Amino acid sequence: MGKKAKNTLPPFVDNFLKSIGVNNTKNKHLVNAVLAVLISAGGLGAFVHYRNKKKQALGDKLGKEDMVVLEDESSKDKKKNRVAVDATFFRRLLTILKICIPTWKSKEFFNLVILSVLLVSRTVLSIMIAEITGLLAQTLVGRQWKKFSDGLVRFFLITIPAAAVNSGLKYYTSILSLQFRNRLTRHVNNAYLKGVNFYKACNLGGDSRIDNADQRVTADIEKFATSMSNLYTTVSKPLLDVILLTSKLTTITGWQGPAMMYAYFVVSGIIKKIIMPSFGKLTARESELEGNYRTAHQRLIANSEEIAFYDGSEKEKVIINRLFQLLYNHEGYVYYLRGLVGVFDGLLVKYWASIIGYGVMASPLLLGTKRQGVTDPTVLTNDYIRNSSYLMGLASAVGQLVLIGNKVTTLAGYTSRVSELMEMVRHLDKAGNEPFELKDEMGPLGQKREKEEVVDNDAARQFLKDWRERRDQYRQIQLEEEAKSGSHHHRRSQKHDHDRGGKILRGDMIKFENVDIVSPEGKLLVKDLSFEVTPGINVMVTGPNGSGKSSLFRVIGELWPLQIGTLTKPRPQDFLFVPQKPYQVLGTLRDQIIYPHSVEQMKSAGVSDQDLERLLDIVDPASIIKKQWKFDEVKDWINTFSGGQKQRVAMARLFYHKPLFAILDECTSAVSDEVEGLIYETCKKLGITLFTVSHRPQLKRFHDYVLKFEGSHGKWSWLSVDHSDEKK
Repeated sequence: MGKKAKNTLPPFVDNFLKSIGVNNTKNKHLVNAVLAVLISAGGLGAFVHYRNKKKQALGDKLGKEDMVVLEDESSKDKKKNRVAVDATFFRRLLTILKICIPTWKSKEFFNLVILSVLLVSRTVLSIMIAEITGLLAQTLVGRQWKKFSDGLVRFFLITIPAAAVNSGLKYYTSILSLQFRNRLTRHVNNAYLKGVNFYKACNLGGDSRIDNADQRVTADIEKFATSMSNLYTTVSKPLLDVILLTSKLTTITGWQGPAMMYAYFVVSGIIKKIIMPSFGKLTARESELEGNYRTAHQRLIANSEEIAFYDGSEKEKVIINRLFQLLYNHEGYVYYLRGLVGVFDGLLVKYWASIIGYGVMASPLLLGTKRQGVTDPTVLTNDYIRNSSYLMGLASAVGQLVLIGNKVTTLAGYTSRVSELMEMVRHLDKAGNEPFELKDEMGPLGQKREKEEVVDNDAARQFLKDWRERRDQYRQIQLEEEAKSGSHHHRRSQKHDHDRGGKILRGDMIKFENVDIVSPEGKLLVKDLSFEVTPGINVMVTGPNGSGKSSLFRVIGELWPLQIGTLTKPRPQDFLFVPQKPYQVLGTLRDQIIYPHSVEQMKSAGVSDQDLERLLDIVDPASIIKKQWKFDEVKDWINTFSGGQKQRVAMARLFYHKPLFAILDECTSAVSDEVEGLIYETCKKLGITLFTVSHRPQLKRFHDYVLKFEGSHGKWSWLSVDHSDEKK
């Protein structure tokens, strides 16, 4: 007996140890030491894994330069600090609830009443089932078959309303969520789509702009409605269970039993409060990252043609993958935190609560409070089964109340996002109509200049000469590497492999031979187009809207298939398309100039930030852009740059790449005449052959030919520009 008493491990553990040659009695200290080491190693590993997950979620492994910012950092930090279960949260929640449940006569309030009735019914049915279960156990032990069969019938009958009540709770909870979403969505849409608020929200800068408006209006409202409706049932049912089950247990075990349970859960609640992460902030951050990821895809769709002309698919893939990686890391971190919290929940609410529960069940006997003289096994069995059901129900109810903190902090995150949306939409009616603050793009306020002083000295001319040589050398190296590897550009083929369509050849010129340009709808835009442009010959393309000007370049860029005829053109890398509203990529100021190149590609080509500064000086003589932002600065450049700054940066991008041919689509309309002239002169010095889409006669002096589309029956004309007056 003494030896068995020393065996402190369970029998199955003891048998396992013996099977591998470990005698539990003799080696228990060794076994305990090994278990302690394993548990410590597991705890240390969990801590290290937690730190790694946290670093990933904060974006440390991606680097600061990869953190894409879609809104002002200061306002973002301010919003994040407001995500908490505090007075602001309850004030916002009350404001939203007044929208979701406008009056006591509303259908939402009626559904709440139905839900409340169902919740009370389920608690009453749970008590009845516990009593029947205890009675069944008593009659079964006492072999009272008649009472046992009657109990089975009662149990069968009560399961029907119990199943209906459980299903009704799920149904009305979902309906309530849908109704909340309906009220909120209509309220937000009425304000968001009032007048031109939707335009202001997306296109105005500063406090008037709403970040990720689509995410907030759709997903965030839906998540809030679901979280709010579930929270009502999550809070109401445990409260009812606590009240009714406490009353039942008090009559059986005395006040000491429930008191023990509540004392334990108070302690466990304090422990939970200490270890609980801020799930509210994490939830808001998750919604923000989801919105950023969705916005990146929307930008890709909205600017697909410009990106295709720039051949920026690889760059966009890197950006979108980085945004997804941020979202992936953050969600992984949140799931890991929830897993750790789940461990404590299981210990505090489930297993350790069961230990307290056994003490509660034994309290009548230990303390001599209730039924201490009962010895009938059938009655004791009934008491045990019934009390166990009561106790499990009470423990579950109190446990759910303890865990409500998780749900409330999650709700706080959604409440913050929805409230900010409503507050910003209301703000639009006031701030959106205020006059813009005047900022002189040409210089400091009060020093507006009539003419912009362009840089045209020996140093600037020498830089352009050197730059042209460097870029030509880099292009030659690329050609040699392609020739050695035998590879061609990844996106566009060199010729068609099928019989249909025209033929595309490679060459250092642009030559159309009997080409028809047909739109995707099957409309003939240009018929039998034939012309040849060699390097150094600039062409101006004119014609009415819909005549085929942009379609010509879609064919050259191979965005549209060649219908018929032969097209000779350089490599895709030797083209650059500059639209009237240039595309602004997510990233730094440097990225705006070198797009679609990465910083690594820029450095491998021997280009430095000083070179980029010199290129900016050409298009921005007043250095406004350089004075306002650093090359490593990240902004939402679409809303940060003015129209003129966007075009200047786009032209600096053109000079950086120095292609053989450039397509300029009204891309200098927002810059001064002096800078516009300098841009065309710089293109000539760099050896960039231009196709300019414009209707402004003053630009003819920079071109040698005019390609005019008539817009009817596919007619076109090829005219030479007379420069005789300019020479005079």
